Amino acid sequence: MLKNFWLKWSRYEYWPFWAFYGPLTPFYIYFVLKTKAPAYFCTANPGFLYGGFINYPKYDFLKNIPTAYLPKTLYLSEVRSSTLPLKTPFVAKPNLGERGTGVEIIKNTTDWQVYTQTYSTDLIIQDYCAHPKEFGIFYVRMPMEEHGKIISVTEKDFLTIAGDGQSTIQELILNNYRAFRNKTYLLSKYAVRLKEILPQNTTLLLEPIGNHSRGTTFLDASHLKTNALEKAIDAVSKNIDGFYYGRFDVKSPSAEALKNGNFVILEVNGTNSEATHIYDPSYSLIKAYGEVLRHLNYQHKIAVQNKQLGNSYIKWTKLAQELLIYFKTK
Repeated sequence: MLKNFWLKWSRYEYWPFWAFYGPLTPFYIYFVLKTKAPAYFCTANPGFLYGGFINYPKYDFLKNIPTAYLPKTLYLSEVRSSTLPLKTPFVAKPNLGERGTGVEIIKNTTDWQVYTQTYSTDLIIQDYCAHPKEFGIFYVRMPMEEHGKIISVTEKDFLTIAGDGQSTIQELILNNYRAFRNKTYLLSKYAVRLKEILPQNTTLLLEPIGNHSRGTTFLDASHLKTNALEKAIDAVSKNIDGFYYGRFDVKSPSAEALKNGNFVILEVNGTNSEATHIYDPSYSLIKAYGEVLRHLNYQHKIAVQNKQLGNSYIKWTKLAQELLIYFKTK
């Protein structure tokens, strides 16, 4: 228990949102004073509801992306049918979901029936992409410039456990801190295998969803940025009208393939996008804050240019009302 408490508070990647971002409040106030608009950041992506900050339909980002860069993707409104919408396996996620909430791989009809009992509203359905590598690519473009650029790349290391020939899967889950933090979900998911002893030199992929809340480790992979990758991301981004700031979550056959511009887009995030490479275990808190501020500075400059081009800042009262609704439902 003491070890888990120490790990939670010694590594900022496990801190609550308010604890990590709270110290950056003075910088937010500085940007507000410059823009005279508390919700200035929503104007970074004027083509989307609140700029993609809160309660925005994620399908709005995906629907304009060329199909060559997407797995087969469907939008389902108020799901009520138990009929499988795609051939299994496929991925289901809420259109308004955040931080991996509700993202599940559907393997059969039973999975789908259970899922739709929990999530019966608007869903995004995608063919499961079997590429082994997943990345987060952060993109920005100044509205008055023709081309944008990649400012960070994150490689996602999925949650796995390694067998020692003696420990059960249950013991390995409980002794792995990243797995332990989500133990209720994982112990339920692997209920029929918990007493199984995992052979030595054998690994088990516990969670194939590349989200921090699912135990994924984020690694700084900015060295993978190339002209070919940047050109491909820039071209895709220009198909998304009113999009200048955000993160693409993609899969690729390999790191080398990604560098060559070979990837499949799973999701696009707007102004609420985190620079996820900051959670690399090798980063210090000071270095992480430096990266966050670098990204937020881009966000501010983009919003200001969009305002100069005729896009109004959203009224703070309107965003505040949306935030109240959002937190009441949590």
